[in-house]
Amino acid sequence: MNLSSLRRAGPATARILMYAAWFGVALWAAGVVFYNVWGGCVLVWLYVAGMACAFAFRKRYPAAWWSSWGILLLLLVYYLCIPATNDKEWQPSWSRLPSVEINGNEVVVTNVRNFIYRTEQDFDARYVTRRFDLDKLSTLDFAVSHWDGMEFVAHTMLSFGFEDGKHLALSAETRLPEGVEQGTIRGLYKQFNIIYILADEEDLFALRTTYRKEDMYLYRINIGRDDLKKAFLGFVEKINGFHSRPRYYNTVTANCTTELVDTFKDYLGVRRWQWTPLFNGMCDQDAYDRGELLHLPGESFQELKKRSFLGHGREGEGWDRLRRRWEEGWNADQAAAVRE
Repeated sequence: MNLSSLRRAGPATARILMYAAWFGVALWAAGVVFYNVWGGCVLVWLYVAGMACAFAFRKRYPAAWWSSWGILLLLLVYYLCIPATNDKEWQPSWSRLPSVEINGNEVVVTNVRNFIYRTEQDFDARYVTRRFDLDKLSTLDFAVSHWDGMEFVAHTMLSFGFEDGKHLALSAETRLPEGVEQGTIRGLYKQFNIIYILADEEDLFALRTTYRKEDMYLYRINIGRDDLKKAFLGFVEKINGFHSRPRYYNTVTANCTTELVDTFKDYLGVRRWQWTPLFNGMCDQDAYDRGELLHLPGESFQELKKRSFLGHGREGEGWDRLRRRWEEGWNADQAAAVRE
């Protein structure tokens, strides 16, 4: 390729990149119009028609072409300025924000979710106060729950274990207002907040294993007590912060798994796991590969995953049976569980 060819290729490449950027931003901005602008279901068609005309006639009417960039910039600024708020009518499962107070070694958690389920949709909403001894914080379990047979997508949760047998489960979830449905695309456009649910395992875990019949796997994180305490206090800081600084959920950047990992990164200095945020069903494999999951010497990930499966409880049957069976397996293997 000679010098003149390179000179011709430079502007052509720049135009291609500019058009690609324009199309990408214009497509994203269509969602802003649809979800965030009053009357968006009608206005989005006018927006699409206007943008199509601006591109089609960009050479004949360059002013319209450059005006389209201005519109995209305005929509971006508008989107960034949409504030999150706690002042909405929330659906029952996410109606209350938990809060944590620490006095010395005593941890007092209010608004711990403890729903009584008859079916997934039929339940008694109940919130309780729980007390824990911070010095007895000893284990951290990592739950990965798949639904509808999807292997590459999962919901992830944590459970903090204490020496006296108590557990406090944590789940970062969408906080849905009344009348709003959850959705992957909708989650890109500030349609609902993110909330950290603190709950009894009988609520948070049994809902998925027993009533939703999800495939849930429970792993024990390889973490020392000092780091575990730092992580717990990091989550406490974030949880209490939601009362004055609510945040939006985002399908890619602020979801059930990125929130957990970011807390470990912020407070323990660990790097982010190497997985695609939209396909977090493989994050347990990644954690195993990085030595973050306790397992037997020489045990493969598939072997560990097989014995970490909780099974499906029967409606009306207590969660304790599933937890006890899992704990018995770990107690038998505790001396052999190592980090490799």
